Amino acid sequence: MGMIGGLVRASVEELARLREHPSELLEFLDCGVWAPPNREVRPNGILGWWLRLTPVRIYENDEDAVPPPGAEAGDLRPNIDLDKAWEPLHFLLTGTAMEGDEPACYLARGGGELAGEDLDDEQSGYSSIRALTPEQVAAFDRHLSSLTLDELRRRFDVDRMVELRIYSKRRGKTAPTDDEETLGHLIEAFEDLRTFVRETAASGAGAIAYLT
Repeated sequence: MGMIGGLVRASVEELARLREHPSELLEFLDCGVWAPPNREVRPNGILGWWLRLTPVRIYENDEDAVPPPGAEAGDLRPNIDLDKAWEPLHFLLTGTAMEGDEPACYLARGGGELAGEDLDDEQSGYSSIRALTPEQVAAFDRHLSSLTLDELRRRFDVDRMVELRIYSKRRGKTAPTDDEETLGHLIEAFEDLRTFVRETAASGAGAIAYLT
């Protein structure tokens, strides 16, 4: 399964706190979304007896759980989840799979790494968590604003992306079957990214860039 990437807006104060306390990163990247905790289900009868003899456990959301104060308001931390589109988008911006010059490369690299000893990458599920300063977000905004959709369309090269393993083989079951449709989705994702970065830059905030 390919990696998933995105950006979460962060104020200067939040960036400073997360650098000092990287253990708070996972909660921050939840973007304010509250989900009820899981609880173990203990069935009655023969199924319950059988489960006690095995390592299998069944869990369900705890419907009796009470959200913490503020969770019911539904205020989410501004973020953009690019899902698996981040990797082909990074290619359109840099012509590479994981490299490129700043600020074009900020979806995949650049900024300050935040995941360290306090955050187990394997347990957390994140392969990269980086802090982009307000200045870097502003530079990213200027770069994205300078690109035209026609230029991105010219950069779209499925064969090259297959070579870089961004896409699987053209004839494979998971390969794009319609290049125009695929490009259309990427253009939509690019415009969403450009809007998010523009609004983040206008607010004077930085961002946390992540890959999972």
